[in-house]
Order: sequence, then C-alpha cells, then structure tokens
Amino acid sequence: MAEAPGLESQRRQVEEVQRRGPEEGESWYLIEQRWFERWTAYVEDGDQNASTNPGPIDNTKLHESTESDRLKANLMETEDYTLLHTEAWHKLLSWYGQTQGQQPIERKVIRLSGLKVEVYPVELALCQYSNMDELVTVSFSRADTIDKIHKEMRRTFQVPAEDESRLWMRNSDGSCERLRNPQSNVNSLCLCTGQTLIMESRNEDGTWPTVRPHVTRNLLDGQGSYYQGQPGVCGLSNLGNTCFMNSALQCLSSTPPLTDYFLTNGYVEELNLDNPLGMQGEIAEAYADIIKQIWSGRHYTVIPRMFKTRVGHFAPQFSGYQPHDSQELLAFLLDGLHEDLNRVRRKEYVELKDADGREDEVVAVEAWSNHRRRNDSIIVDIFHGLFKSTLVCPQCRKISVTFDPFCYLSVPLPISPERVLEIFLVPMDPQSKPIQHRVVVPKTGKLWDLYLALSKMSGIPPDKLLAADVFNHRFYKLFQREDLLSSILDRDDIFV
Repeated sequence: MAEAPGLESQRRQVEEVQRRGPEEGESWYLIEQRWFERWTAYVEDGDQNASTNPGPIDNTKLHESTESDRLKANLMETEDYTLLHTEAWHKLLSWYGQTQGQQPIERKVIRLSGLKVEVYPVELALCQYSNMDELVTVSFSRADTIDKIHKEMRRTFQVPAEDESRLWMRNSDGSCERLRNPQSNVNSLCLCTGQTLIMESRNEDGTWPTVRPHVTRNLLDGQGSYYQGQPGVCGLSNLGNTCFMNSALQCLSSTPPLTDYFLTNGYVEELNLDNPLGMQGEIAEAYADIIKQIWSGRHYTVIPRMFKTRVGHFAPQFSGYQPHDSQELLAFLLDGLHEDLNRVRRKEYVELKDADGREDEVVAVEAWSNHRRRNDSIIVDIFHGLFKSTLVCPQCRKISVTFDPFCYLSVPLPISPERVLEIFLVPMDPQSKPIQHRVVVPKTGKLWDLYLALSKMSGIPPDKLLAADVFNHRFYKLFQREDLLSSILDRDDIFV
C-alpha cells in the first residue's frame, strides 16, 4: 500500500474526483456503504491515530456469499453501496487495501436514456447447438455488442478460427431468432438475465445444422462412406426451368477471387445490414451458403432451393419456375452482392466535374475515385470498370469526355461470314459412285458461289454443274445459279 496523505487531503482528493460525474465508457466501482461512511467519519474527525480507522475495504455484505462474486439482489445505492469514480477507488485502494480474497466490483457507465452506472449486468446462458444441455453463464454489459458476445462464445467453446459460426436467441416461447447484426447490443435486442444464446457452426459439407440441406445423393457413396470429391466440381439441380440461374451461379463460382472471398469468410465482417439499397445481407449469406456447399467436396449435386427462394423474395420476377434471361439474373445478383457487402456505410454526395480538356488519365482517376467514395465492395474490386464516352457538339464542335462506371458488359459473339455445306457430287458416268464433299461458301452467296467452290475441289468446270434438292429419293427442287444459298437448309440433301 502507498503511504496515505493527511486525512483532510484524502477527503479533498476523493471529493474532487467524485464531482466529475460519470462519462460513457468509464469504469466505476461499488464500495460497501458502511465502510465508506466509516471512512468519511474518520477523515472528518481529523485524528489519524483514532480507533475509527476503517481498515481494509470490505465488500463482503454486497455479495451473496463469501465464495461467490455475485451481488445480492436489489441492492440500493447510498443504503447498501456507494459508487466511486475509477480514480477515487484506486486512491482508497492504495491507502487502505482490500480484504484478502475479494475482487474489485467494477461496473461500466452506459447510455440508456441518460448515463448510468450498470450495477447489475445481464447474465446470459451460452451454449452450442451441438450440445444445448451444457450451459455456461456469462455476464455482459447492456452496451456490449453481439460481435463481442460472439467472440466470447467462440473463445469459451474453443471454436477453431477457420470455422464459421452464427448466433441464435431463444425466446420465452421456445422459438429462436437469428442474431444477424453484429453491431446491435444487448439493450437494443432486449436481452435479459437468464436468456439463452445458441451458437451453431457450419458443417463440413457447407450446410448449417439448423437448415435442412437440399442435396441429392451427396453425403454417402455406394459403399456407405462419405463422398469425397473435387471441391467446386458439383452440379446444380434444375427447379423447373432454372437453368438460367444455375449457369450464372456456376460462372460466378468459377471466378477464383470472389469464391476465395466467400470460402475464407471475408464477407462476414463486411455485411452491410443497414444499407437501404441492399437486401439486409440475405443475398450475400444465401450466396455464401451455396458456394460453401459447391466447394465442400461433399456433394455430387446441390439443389439451390433456398437461394432461389431468397432471390424470388427480393426480385419477384424470378419467383416462379419459368425460364428467364441469365444476364438479368446475373445483373441482379452482382448488384445485390455489391450493396450487401458495400464497405461504405454512409454515401456522401459527390459532385461530378467536366473534363475541361484535361488528360484522359487524370479524368479517369478522378471518376474512379468518386465512384469508390460511394461504392466499395469485393464486387467493385473484381468486376467494376469505366466506360469512356466522347460527345462532340455539332454546332460548336466542343468535345465532352466522361468516364462512367459499369459492372458488366454485353458484347456480341463474332459471326462467321461463311458456312459449310455437305453435298454429294454425282459424275455423269453412271459407273462412278457419288462423292461426298464439305464445301465452304459465303453465307450471303448464291448457287454460283457453290459451283465455283466445288469446281476448285473437283476440277469440273462450274458451268457443267447443277444442284438439286433430293427428298425421299426424288428430285424435290432444281436450283438456279442466281438462287441464294440461304435457301438451302442444313438438313437438306443436296446433290450436284
């Protein structure tokens, strides 16, 4: 213990600290009321050698028993205890010490319709979904976030760092509610003492224990042992005519940076549940579930029913089982993932500037910087880019250059100007057999182009050739030189 100053100095120092009042986030301490009153009388008496010296701080009367650190119920301030500022507590502790075996009773200052010292924290019963009979009681402040509780549960139950987990709250009626927002706190969720929180960990096959997996002949092979396949090589079953959705999912699944991001749980810390443009994180979580199942190596095929349900909830045009455009689904999915994972929590107003003759590189960097100030996600990192648009005024010939962001590009597939025809060349000599040829001709050409190509292959003059469409062993049509080759279908039997 430190050497105590004079009694008047002790009184003055403690009173000065106590006058400051509580501030949010500070720690205050409970001290037994009778001991504090004896100390007050002792310092006011002024006799340092008096028998009224209170001795070591003793909080025995505040606890349920000498073996427990739990406070008695319904303790009253100024009757049972006094609240001391951290600095005042440490001063008294250094001057008088504390009864052996006791621990300081530290409490946080929180804001609940005003500042208050939280004397009675909330005692929650924690358990794992795999063993809900084993409950661990832990005290939390009403200001503690779900993220803090989640980390404490992972530490308590020794969950490996690479395992993904999530929390559920059990209500008084026995129902369970998912705790999705890690930044919400005990008070905002109305969690009370005795309430149970359940933590579940994702299965090795990518499913959650609380969700009935929609998979087909996946977990067991023919010999009764668990299937072990190549991660990522997994089919998606059709739900009616949902091949448009499955093809988009397979394309995104084969995009390594995006898949790695979800498999390593990078999305968990970046879920933006408050974004009014997003889907409260549900699309990102549904996509994570399907990706983890595809890449678990435990499934031949997966039925994406839950994902389909989530998509249909936020985009009713995809709610049925009819065919749709795959690009429309992909556009919705990329936009939904971006907003659910947007790292920008509050989008600021950005004023766009004209190029005014500046270098394209300067204008492009400025446009990209402005875009990232409002849009910053793994989707932006991988998929977003800039279009350069140039407009020329027909009157003054002023050139205006802008750079606009895009997420996906629609590009035409190159169309070949040629086609291949399979024809049978029949010689005039009846003893010779017909010869089959594959002839490359212009798509927009005429029959004469076919004769020229065939002449080069056979050496027969083109004006000695005549083409006929044969159907059911009869001449169906004789072609003229000026007829278009487009009139010949791929299934036609053409004899020349």
